[in-house]
Amino acid sequence: MNKFEKQLEKWNGGILRGAQAKLAKRLRVSTATVALWATGKRRPSKGFVAQMAQLFGLDDYDVIRLFPANTTYPDLQPGRGARSLRDAQTPENTYSADNSPQQAAAFTNSVSLPLLTHAPEQYPAYNESDVAEWWTIPLRYAKGAKYLVQDGPNGKENLYFIRPETNLLEGALMLFKAPDGYTVKRARREKEHLVLYTERDERAGIFLPQQLLPLGVAVCKMEDTQPDT
Repeated sequence: MNKFEKQLEKWNGGILRGAQAKLAKRLRVSTATVALWATGKRRPSKGFVAQMAQLFGLDDYDVIRLFPANTTYPDLQPGRGARSLRDAQTPENTYSADNSPQQAAAFTNSVSLPLLTHAPEQYPAYNESDVAEWWTIPLRYAKGAKYLVQDGPNGKENLYFIRPETNLLEGALMLFKAPDGYTVKRARREKEHLVLYTERDERAGIFLPQQLLPLGVAVCKMEDTQPDT
C-alpha cells in the first residue's frame, strides 16, 4: 500500500475499499482518474491537490508528497534534442515532479506544465483525463507556455511547449486543430486559403480558414522524444 492509498484508507474511516470511488465523487472526476493517481501513472493537477488538502485536513505540500516522483526530466536547451521523455540525467540536470517543501525552495525558478493528449480549444479548459504526465522545468525555458503536446512524422515525436493563442499568427509555428486532428505547423494565407508548412518550409496541406483553429504558439521544442525500442 503506497502513501496515497494509506491516506485514502485513513480518510475513509480506516477502510480502503470504496475510498477511491468516494474521492472521485467528491472531486467530480472518474474513478479511473483516481486509480491512475493511486498507481502513479498520473499526477493530480494543482487544483485537485488543493481540494484533496481540504478533504484530508493537510496542506498542499503534504498532499503532493503522497505521489512519489518516479520520472526525471532532462535539462532543456533550445535546439538540443532528448533521446527519451524519461532519459535519466545526473541529479544536477534533472527536474522532478515532486514538489516537497525542500524541493519547492530549490524550484522557485521552475514551473510545472501538463503534457496533454488533447489540447483545449479554450485554455485552461482541459480535462484531467487529458493529462498524460506533468513536467517540472526551469522557468526560463517555458517562455509563457502553459502546456506541452507531442507531434511528429514517421514515428518520431517532437515535444512542443505551447503558449495559448487563438489568433492566427501568420508564419509562426502554431498548434492547430485541423479536420484530421492536432498538428504543429506554420500557416500562410494564399488567396482564399490557409496553407500549412512544416518547419523545413515544406507544404503540408491546404485548408479553408474555417477548417483550421489556432490553439497556441510553439515557444520551444524538443526533438524525437519517443523512447528507443
